[in-house]
Amino acid sequence: MSILPNVFSSRFAARRASAATNQSSDEFRWVTWVLAIYFAVQAIVRISLSNSVRIDEAQQFVVNQWLAWGYDAQPPLYNWLQYGVFDVFGTSVASLAVLKNILLFLVYFAYHQLARLLLEDKRLAAVATLSLLTIPQMFWQAQRDLTHTVGTLLAVTAFIYFVVKTIRKPTLTSYAMMGLWAGLGMLTKYNFALIIASVLVAVVFHPQGRSRLLDKRFLVTLALAVLVFLPHAVWMVSNMDQVLTSTVATMSERGQGGKLSDIGYGIVELIKTSVVIIAPTTVIFLIVFRRSFLQSLRFKSEWVNFFEKIFVSTAAILFALMLVTTLTEFRDRWLLPFLFLVPLYFCLKLEAAGTQNPSDIKRSFYLPFGLMIALPLILTAGTVFPKLFDSYQHLNTPYGAFLNQAIAAEGRRPTAVVTTAWLKAGNIRANMPDTAVISTAYPASDLDRQALGSGPVLLVWNERDGHASSMPGELKSWLTTKFGSSITLPAQNDAAVPYYYGKDPDRFHFGYAWFYPTAG
Repeated sequence: MSILPNVFSSRFAARRASAATNQSSDEFRWVTWVLAIYFAVQAIVRISLSNSVRIDEAQQFVVNQWLAWGYDAQPPLYNWLQYGVFDVFGTSVASLAVLKNILLFLVYFAYHQLARLLLEDKRLAAVATLSLLTIPQMFWQAQRDLTHTVGTLLAVTAFIYFVVKTIRKPTLTSYAMMGLWAGLGMLTKYNFALIIASVLVAVVFHPQGRSRLLDKRFLVTLALAVLVFLPHAVWMVSNMDQVLTSTVATMSERGQGGKLSDIGYGIVELIKTSVVIIAPTTVIFLIVFRRSFLQSLRFKSEWVNFFEKIFVSTAAILFALMLVTTLTEFRDRWLLPFLFLVPLYFCLKLEAAGTQNPSDIKRSFYLPFGLMIALPLILTAGTVFPKLFDSYQHLNTPYGAFLNQAIAAEGRRPTAVVTTAWLKAGNIRANMPDTAVISTAYPASDLDRQALGSGPVLLVWNERDGHASSMPGELKSWLTTKFGSSITLPAQNDAAVPYYYGKDPDRFHFGYAWFYPTAG
């Protein structure tokens, strides 16, 4: 008779454990809704602040005047997405901000799904996802200015998700999705090739990995990846100088002269930039989980080993590239697609070490929640109260006010606007979306003489040291190349326009000139 209570007791305990697991699984799905609200708020804040744009944002307004298989040293997927959004919803800062924040939300959502796939403890999956907000490049740079890199982050997460699914339970669909995201990833950033190589190394060293690669369904992965990337690859082959020259030059720009010294410098830069990215997250995990975090560093598991192989093989590939091409410069946005996996890696370590204290889990949410509240306020304050940061920002530059003033004074709208760098060209088009904008820094944006017609053409340049300046040589060269060396250069004007959210007597100086081709 005494056995029955024990039987019922054990069954009741099992049911309670199962219920607790299900509750834990469902309880932390609020992460998705919290992130959705956060990025909706960020989009609203960005739209409300200013119609001026930052550097990466400006590029989207310039290149999305047309659709092409390729544009510059960056793959075109983000440009294509933005082109579609502009075409459907109109060319505006609102269209830009909404797409950007949807993609950022999808990055966090996909990361959460990957974490839930790998971690039994769904609380740690929430910790890993929200800990992305402890990486400065994720909560600051990605939110403010990055474009192509955001697409890469999404592709990395989705690619690894389907790699894990294929290792665990291979299906034709999982193989196909691996190929799809591999191809899409290559269309976001060319350094995605390093992700593919590093993940394949990790797969080879996984107990079931090699059999998955030898499966005939892997041919579907390869075929889809090639087909997705192929149209741009054809363009890339005929524009290889444009694709490689600027990237390699930038990544080698701090060479010290000698081969060995350049390699040494590159290694130091790689380590330094990596530390800058992961140090804040590491310190926060140490503060929150304390001894359990330190103890977890010596624990291993199936997926801890998998991610360690990714990190080690990535470092090895980068070192090999240093030897071959003497890379010396590693910007944080280039390393972010590899190192943003660190919070998930830390949580895999913690799970391998054993069950975590619920109070530690709860405490890990405080900083991410605080940042979700603080960041929109900081971004707003930086623009609305520029003197707090002792400088005006890109969003304070009054492009829209200047264009309205110049057009009102002339009494006509221009057929085209010609300027120099990306930033100016993109800002002009953001405020004049129905007018062609030409950047002398990007020849593909140019128009032929016939398209310009009888004009007028508005030429725009910026201040120099806060004062009026003369027309840059690039614009003079554009005029003489387009209309002949015998033309008379137009009269030059200066407009001193108050900054958005600025204080008197602060002004931003725009130089500009109106050119009428028939008169020239």
